[in-house]
Amino acid sequence: MKGRLLINEKLAKYTSWRVGGPADRLYIPFDRQDLCEFIGTLPDSEPVFWMGLGSNLLVRDGGIRGTVINTRGHLKEMRLAADGSVYVEAGVPCAHVARFCGEQGLTGAEFLAGIPGTMGGALKMNAGAFGGETWRIVKQVETIDISGKVTVRQPQDFNVSYRSVKGVRNEWFLAANLTLQTGDGAASLQKIKDLLEKRAKTQPTSQPSCGSVFKNPEGDFAARLIEQTGLKGYAIGGACVSEKHANFIVNTGSATAADIEDLIHTIQNKVKEQQGVELQTEVCMVGSEDRGQRTEDGRRKTESGEHPSFVHRPLSSAARFGRVAVLMGGSAAERAVSLRSGAAVYEALKRKGVDAVAIDVTGSPIEAVAGIKVDRVFNIIHGRGGEDGVLQGVLEVLDIPYTGSGVMASALTMDKLRTKLCWQGYGLITPKWCLLEDENDLDGCIEKLGFPVIVKPAQEGSSIGMSKADNRDELLQALQLALKYSCDVYAEAWVAGREYTVALLNDEALPAIRLETPNAFYDYEAKYNATTTQYHCPCGLNPDQELFLRNLAVTAGKVVGVKGWARVDVFIDDSGQYQLIEINTVPGMTDHSLVPMAARQAGLTFDELVWRVLETSLG
Repeated sequence: MKGRLLINEKLAKYTSWRVGGPADRLYIPFDRQDLCEFIGTLPDSEPVFWMGLGSNLLVRDGGIRGTVINTRGHLKEMRLAADGSVYVEAGVPCAHVARFCGEQGLTGAEFLAGIPGTMGGALKMNAGAFGGETWRIVKQVETIDISGKVTVRQPQDFNVSYRSVKGVRNEWFLAANLTLQTGDGAASLQKIKDLLEKRAKTQPTSQPSCGSVFKNPEGDFAARLIEQTGLKGYAIGGACVSEKHANFIVNTGSATAADIEDLIHTIQNKVKEQQGVELQTEVCMVGSEDRGQRTEDGRRKTESGEHPSFVHRPLSSAARFGRVAVLMGGSAAERAVSLRSGAAVYEALKRKGVDAVAIDVTGSPIEAVAGIKVDRVFNIIHGRGGEDGVLQGVLEVLDIPYTGSGVMASALTMDKLRTKLCWQGYGLITPKWCLLEDENDLDGCIEKLGFPVIVKPAQEGSSIGMSKADNRDELLQALQLALKYSCDVYAEAWVAGREYTVALLNDEALPAIRLETPNAFYDYEAKYNATTTQYHCPCGLNPDQELFLRNLAVTAGKVVGVKGWARVDVFIDDSGQYQLIEINTVPGMTDHSLVPMAARQAGLTFDELVWRVLETSLG
């Protein structure tokens, strides 16, 4: 053969999504005759799959069994036929077809400029864009079968519908003749230019994608339904719903095919649940799952291919924990969140075979555990009474091991202002601030910080009592609100930039998460109730930037003596400066919580994460 035969060739570089496992064999034909001869050598039982530009195609991480034929850069003949039609081979990019037709003074093929694939792919799926469809201009096609025989077929030989073409089994498109109208070629080329400009403005052409993922339901648009569901920017791993066009899923740089497929199914489920519409995919999903994309123990690899050390460590025996009391609730403002977190933790422990008992702490923690024989405590009480050292002190007096940080670190980090002072003393950067005791401090604060600022109660969590102020009246209102939750209140300079959070577990950092919310800031509503909050994990930073961010979070935790687990919030401002905001020593474990999200990216299920946190009580 004159072509190239590659064995176990990775297909990611051949697909527009830049994902995909290996093909057993990949053949790149030299020309049409070479392709016919090669096809004729294959056994009838050999699975054969054809690829052009690899757009509208998701190759799963396990790759494709059998032989893949790639026509990219080959089968590229295009000419005017004697009957006035345009003859195009399967490997010609659709955009080239549109331009060629315009240059020949032919109209009707302009829409092809918006299809990011080859003519073969357009024929296979009746590709369309900007109101046009491929098979509306097809006069006849040439197909090739498993023996290498070429056959000329007419449109009536195929069952053609919206984004679907069914024909003779084991035949593939080799070329087509297109029937077009004679017209104003200059106008046609201008229309193509306008369509391409429209595409660049409305579609994420600078990021790896496959084009539109879902078919438009009759009388509606998939993008509108997805956006209405609040999924713009929604991400799973490195796959993200485009902010520019909601019917596009983009690879932010580290996506696997599994990430993309998981996101596709998530979109379908959420749109069905909220809009009552079942979205059908345009994208062709092929291949087997996850070969070569998981570690030896079957876990998904992280962006860097490495896991924190605890991911690999075997789980200890449930009997080692004895009886575990899951303390939740409390009497602080975060009680409702704590109950949700506690219920999730309790159920996870029970699924893992741990002898767990759930305790809603409504008063004294001493009374809560009185008369109950427990060997250790999983503390999931957020805020005062659970995160401020009080519970930790009680449990130490009672000689009951517990999860997370000790008395000193818990008490210190519960006070955001004193945490900032410790970080500043160590040389770590945190936003400028000003203490507010009463209205007399407002003018001095304005002079020091200007506007906008964010006002915070120093001893409260979950953004409770926090508010943004853009003028003096709002600053006074913010102070009055914050004083309801804490006697120590401070204003902090508003940071313009991107917000990140890094979960810590056993002195190691999990993958960072970037947060986006349409709210003024990441407040209580955005954290626990809103469907519009967007979470990006991987966070979109390059490897060096994320490594710096994760190391900074580890250092920030060590400075204040945090143990076990925690979560550090950081802004990267518009100048690129990393600024520490706060640290939480009993992070949330609800369905909106960030630590479980980061753990999933690192390869830990929720149940495994709960187990690892419980293991911190063994020390």
